[in-house]
Amino acid sequence: MEVVLTKAFGFLFIIALGFVLKLGGLFSQKDTELLSKLVMKITLPMAVISNFRALNLNTSFLMDIGLGLFTNLMAIGLVLLLTRRKEPSAKAFFLINGTGYNIGLCTLPFMQSFFEAEAVAIVCMFDVGNAVMVFGFTCTIATLVAKGKSNLEAKGVIKTLFSSMPFVAYLVMITLCSLKIPLPSIVFDWAGMMGQANTFLAMLLIGIMFEPKMKKSVLKDMGGVFAFRMILACLFSYIIYHYFPGPELHRQILSIVVFSPILSIAPIYTERCGYDRSAAAVLNSLMLPFSLVLMTILLIVLKLY
Repeated sequence: MEVVLTKAFGFLFIIALGFVLKLGGLFSQKDTELLSKLVMKITLPMAVISNFRALNLNTSFLMDIGLGLFTNLMAIGLVLLLTRRKEPSAKAFFLINGTGYNIGLCTLPFMQSFFEAEAVAIVCMFDVGNAVMVFGFTCTIATLVAKGKSNLEAKGVIKTLFSSMPFVAYLVMITLCSLKIPLPSIVFDWAGMMGQANTFLAMLLIGIMFEPKMKKSVLKDMGGVFAFRMILACLFSYIIYHYFPGPELHRQILSIVVFSPILSIAPIYTERCGYDRSAAAVLNSLMLPFSLVLMTILLIVLKLY
């Protein structure tokens, strides 16, 4: 429990640091553009590459990858159904913040504190499917929805997909792993060095984007996203634990993973879609410790810790 609380409060401290530094005048909202580019185009892709160093795409883990894809697709479908009468920017806000999971920056370090390599590999495999969605298809759909495009043209989807550096990084690494083409160790070493900055920069960015003053309509949408994520997480967790056709350890781990918090770079995508980015930043900073507490409770209930 001490390890979990240390990590949770560490994340919150960095978020608070970003907000305090902005109040002190060291940073301004203009700096978020530069930090966003650093995260999206350098540190996050490097972190993706680094995570593939010890990853082996065995057939036994293919179902975990498929589950990462399936849970995201189900969430996207439900969001589009439930928000069909909302404004385009609000739909995009629900898509970005109501679907997907922050595995790499939150859940993976959290699980590594408790489990050995096999359990951690399960989390990584789920994140492969999850990351392909959140850094590729989900944000592409959200971008097009925000522009008021109801019909998704293949050309527009592909263009938006390949403009996402994290998505390209995942696609390249999955291809190399599938073909069993190894990269030199020095590539992973350099990627790891740059990727280590990703957690700090992403959390600091959330703090700088944090704005406590928000409209009532935004608060309503924030509450809607929170309720949607919790209900869906409970539903997914129950189905995975009782009906997922995999070994018990896989079912236990994945039933916890679906309680992961919102993607740390959700405020960046939210702003790009024309919605109030501070709403995503506040929601993100509140959901992070809440998710860690829920995952800790499940660890105890399932007698894994």
